[in-house]
Amino acid sequence: MRLYLVRHGETEVNQRRVYSGSTDHELNSRGIAQAELLARALSGVQFDRVVTSGLKRTQQTAEYISGINRQQHQQLEGLNEIHFGLWEGRHYQELEQNDSQNYANWCSDWKNYPPPEGESFNQFNLRIHQSFTDWLSEAETTDLENILFVGHQGTLRCILLSLLKMPSEGFWYFTFRHDAYSVIDIHQRHAVIQQLNVQA
Repeated sequence: MRLYLVRHGETEVNQRRVYSGSTDHELNSRGIAQAELLARALSGVQFDRVVTSGLKRTQQTAEYISGINRQQHQQLEGLNEIHFGLWEGRHYQELEQNDSQNYANWCSDWKNYPPPEGESFNQFNLRIHQSFTDWLSEAETTDLENILFVGHQGTLRCILLSLLKMPSEGFWYFTFRHDAYSVIDIHQRHAVIQQLNVQA
């Protein structure tokens, strides 16, 4: 089984560099252009299944790349981006001034301390691990070959942690560009990275 991992195209909040995870933003014009470039780069691949999160930005990106309507995607809300709670849409510089104690606690204990009314990293990582391994168990009973998997920066990093059996600190060792794709081969739960961040 071959996974094509793609981060969704850019949104307006990505451009503003604010915390945004669970808020359901659509692609901006640059995000649409990135998805169109990825569609051309992957036009030679026949996808047997398209998997997205429950959020529109992944579904829009997947539609551009695959040409398959989002109603036919496998949408998994368990693979949504981390929930930043009351920090959704806010910039770190504003938090340093207006929610300084919570922000300092979060920075010093990023794995355990959640944003107010949000998820901690450990809660998020466990959710992604469980959702992805459940999905993988089902997918491995099929004869699927090429799967387009459109997710979020945090989600895709956690999937790699799960596949490569890495500790949480490995989260910071990967990044996923908006305009690139990565290729992972999986055979009997053994994952091999074939390509990482191939720019479209």
